[in-house]
Amino acid sequence: MIKNAAELLESFVLAERTKVKLIDMPHMPTLGSAYEAIANAGIEKEFVLPPELDLRVVSGFIDGIPNQIDGMLVCGDGQQYGLTAQYIYPIEQVLCVLEVKKTLGKADLTDGIAHLAAVQKLFLKKFIARLDADEDFDFAAARSSYEKVTGQAAPRSAKELDALPHSDRLFFVTLSRQLFAPVTVLLGFEGYATERGLREAILDVVESHAGRGSIATPELLPSLITAGQFSVVKCTGRPYLVFRSNGEWVLLASATRNVARTLLEFLWTKISHFCDVRMPFGADLDQENLRELLVARGTIKDDLPAFEVRGQSYSTKQLKRPAITAWAPSKLTAAAVTVAEMLGAHGGELELDDSFAQYIAKKHSSELDGPVAELIGTSGFSKRGSLLQLVSGHALIASFPDGTGYVDFSGERLRIWCEEHGLDPYYMTIL
Repeated sequence: MIKNAAELLESFVLAERTKVKLIDMPHMPTLGSAYEAIANAGIEKEFVLPPELDLRVVSGFIDGIPNQIDGMLVCGDGQQYGLTAQYIYPIEQVLCVLEVKKTLGKADLTDGIAHLAAVQKLFLKKFIARLDADEDFDFAAARSSYEKVTGQAAPRSAKELDALPHSDRLFFVTLSRQLFAPVTVLLGFEGYATERGLREAILDVVESHAGRGSIATPELLPSLITAGQFSVVKCTGRPYLVFRSNGEWVLLASATRNVARTLLEFLWTKISHFCDVRMPFGADLDQENLRELLVARGTIKDDLPAFEVRGQSYSTKQLKRPAITAWAPSKLTAAAVTVAEMLGAHGGELELDDSFAQYIAKKHSSELDGPVAELIGTSGFSKRGSLLQLVSGHALIASFPDGTGYVDFSGERLRIWCEEHGLDPYYMTIL
């Protein structure tokens, strides 16, 4: 049974090394060496998972899929496969699936994506059946991701969902189902010497498998693909989300940061949702420097809703950048701070009517659309008709005597940042 964060990652390293013994690798596995590097700096070894969660990492099979799984994070007991150390688990108990490849060339990349797509296909089949049986699900986290990307309020009922344009409806449904899907990881040791090489190979797989029966649709693509020090993550908001000003969905993005840390982010996020437990994510004062790879937009094709995807290609020189970036809060004009504070005074929802527009115009000589767009641009506010509202349950405004300020949706992070920069603002919490 998994007891803490360090043991969780150690278990995946063990699964990785077990597979490596069969493929005669002279070097230490990528995940193992990456784990040791961050373990020396500490990965919350003192954080203990509640024992009743009964999490474990095993190898074996998922009921309904013939291929053996190199490693999977599961909850509870499974059926032992004969007298072996392999186990069979139903998809409903699987949180994460790990597929290991020695050399992630084009053939193994395609093969790995296909194997993990089978896991997602089985999940979708079972999940749709559970929905049809009127099983209740909480889609709050999917609504949050939808609102951050689109700036528009997410549907709270089947009627509101049906009223959305086809493209937005498909996006929301996809985010909702991915919220409950297993994390699927394709772990490659070697094969691509550059980030660009990995990116272009993935684009080739996506483009060559377009159409009906594809293994590379937005829902079927792996959550994480790694090759050496490079990784490609799927951005569903659990945990990664990349924003574009036009509201398009960045489906895949690449990074060069420690792959073990990236995997841990996915695992913690899945555990926190699956088990309804708080994980020690910390203040997140640094962030992976992600570069968009695949962008998706919902459309209608052959009278059916479908995603239209396009790749984003960059040269090796364009991809050269720091592995991480320092986080900074969103700076707000005085008008935007006033709107945010008024929203707080009204309990997290603000009617953007003519009288309020006149108030902002008189106080700040500004049209109301400007500060509202500023707030929506922080990805923490959205519109529902003429209402402006918070995406998450709370926000922290840090304001200054000149009326300007900053906003963030993790109060601890904003306070730490202000202290580090020698700032002493007035704080207002919006609930």
